[in-house]
Amino acid sequence: MLTKTLEKVLLPLAAFTILGATAACTEPAPPQLGTGRNLYALVLERDLPGFAPRPIVIGRFKALIPRYAEAPGLRAKYFVISDRRTYGGVYLWTDKAAADAYLASPLLAEISAGAAGERSVTRFEIPLAINGPAAGTADLRKGGEVIRIVRITPPAGTPRSAILAGFEQAAPTYAATPGLVHKWFSIAEDGRFGGVYVFADKAKADAWFSPAWRARVRATYGADADVLSFDAPVKIEY
Repeated sequence: MLTKTLEKVLLPLAAFTILGATAACTEPAPPQLGTGRNLYALVLERDLPGFAPRPIVIGRFKALIPRYAEAPGLRAKYFVISDRRTYGGVYLWTDKAAADAYLASPLLAEISAGAAGERSVTRFEIPLAINGPAAGTADLRKGGEVIRIVRITPPAGTPRSAILAGFEQAAPTYAATPGLVHKWFSIAEDGRFGGVYVFADKAKADAWFSPAWRARVRATYGADADVLSFDAPVKIEY
């Protein structure tokens, strides 16, 4: 019963990001950029300084790109700026061990040296990462995608197996979602399910996360979904 409930929610709401799924969600061999199973994601953020012109921030992002070749297990990083005046990165890793190693690494300590304010760290299991139809298109080579991170509290007593089954059932919907580049189906540390969505542009993201979508979430769960928004002007994918 719980599985059917989740299917009804996941398919129409698409409440749950990365490259080339098939309808059967089989993992390609070799894997395409950013796709896979049993991956791990981190979101690292700091507050922007009072004076932080966007071109300077983006220039700093670009200057750091070569350093990430030193990060074992990194599958993708989106350098991000949020509408909450934060900056940082949304990372996809091969597994939790690689993510933990990065957090404890001299590389991160060096990159972060001199940065003001506390760094926040948000963690997600990524049981499944797929492509949307916009993956690999020529326009994306210049960067400029947007990211939406969704977290939804599941019904009380929902087993993990039902959430995972819901991900599999919903994947074909995302493979056909206009403007979607990637989706990482996610489970947060606090048990909320959802996804990290990468869209080709803000208009496509806003069309998906419409007032009607938000209303359906509210009607189903009795509370709003938590949706974080980021611009991603610079990216790295391995």
